[in-house]
Amino acid sequence: MTAYNPKRFLWSFFKQISPALLVVVAVAVAYVYLMRFIDHSLSWVPYVVVVLAFFKTIYFTFFTFRQVNKSIRLCHSFRQLLSVFGFLIVLIIFSFSADYTCLYAIDGTAFKGLTASANLGYIGHLFELTYFSVVTFASVGYGDIAPITIPARLISTIEIGQSFVMIIFGLSNINNIHINSKTQNL
Repeated sequence: MTAYNPKRFLWSFFKQISPALLVVVAVAVAYVYLMRFIDHSLSWVPYVVVVLAFFKTIYFTFFTFRQVNKSIRLCHSFRQLLSVFGFLIVLIIFSFSADYTCLYAIDGTAFKGLTASANLGYIGHLFELTYFSVVTFASVGYGDIAPITIPARLISTIEIGQSFVMIIFGLSNINNIHINSKTQNL
């Protein structure tokens, strides 16, 4: 068994997650454009956010499947696999909070319960909607923040579906990792 090498681990980790980071940056640029330069009174603008969230979710799902399967095949360490999987979950949660923030910037009635940070602007809303994204991803659903409009409910539903797929996929592959590590030790 090889010794843990932090430099090699970080380089491999970055190589595995860089495509996902590029997708998040591209979507963030699109959201900045939507928030700054598009007339928010147009009825189709919130649905652009829904479509971007949907395609981003499809990409993240297949990207995660590929990365975890590749890590299992290449016999990376359990630590590296959990690091990649955990980082992707954090990235997904943050990307959904960006979806929600963009949607809220376009339509201030999209969510109920966002009053505490009214004077903090986008950063305050990003914080509150990151909290909402974590609660939605974890399927806790406290109810203090709730999606009201159809686009907000669609994106929340997409996040719940993404959460379900990621958790089921992650749990099913942990067993494969243990099976692979046991066969390597024989």
